[in-house]
Amino acid sequence: MVNKNIPDNCVAAGNPCKVIMSLDEYYKKRKSAQLTEAKELAQLYIERYGKEPDEKALHEFFWLFSDANDELPDCWNSMMKLGENYAYTMERFRENKKQFKNMSDFLNKIRMENNQ
Repeated sequence: MVNKNIPDNCVAAGNPCKVIMSLDEYYKKRKSAQLTEAKELAQLYIERYGKEPDEKALHEFFWLFSDANDELPDCWNSMMKLGENYAYTMERFRENKKQFKNMSDFLNKIRMENNQ
């Protein structure tokens, strides 16, 4: 329940509602958790289905292994349009520095970590 004004550019939650952190802090927190969550998803997918995840399964994490130089599959491009702010999202995507050469590179790293 929100019973007072909430400052701009912050994350607030709870009942009663209270400020948890700034949007900048939240962005940094989510960005640092993204790789860990992508690895966990890939590992659980492999355990559950006995095969590596495809583009659709990893659609939330495509920023880890894609940048503006890459042609996006339809399922990743549709993720860019979800917030109805495609132009802004594309602007941010052009600034993205991917962490892996491509999705195969990401999956190879997971394979190597699992074999250690």
